[in-house]
Amino acid sequence: MKLSQFKHWTRSEQGDMPRCILTSYAGCADYLMEVEYKNQLEPLKDDNDQMVTFQSIEQVRELLKPLGISSVTLRVTDPHDECMSTDGQSGSCQQDMTIAL
Repeated sequence: MKLSQFKHWTRSEQGDMPRCILTSYAGCADYLMEVEYKNQLEPLKDDNDQMVTFQSIEQVRELLKPLGISSVTLRVTDPHDECMSTDGQSGSCQQDMTIAL
């Protein structure tokens, strides 16, 4: 989803605010953002079709707070982690937590 579309969506008065997922990958310094649209996650991109990245939660706050979004889901993903569930099956190598802005 383009950043300009996202901003337009949040400023319209049609229903709930979009769910934003801020993803942190193990070994990467930047955060990537995805927006839930029609039950699918769409990466947030600039007008040049490049992924929008953030270097801190503060940068995320500066973008989203004025748009009326009060929280994001921080998703920490570690593909190198040995994730096993209690029954010995492969588990998810990600953890979600809600961050208030």
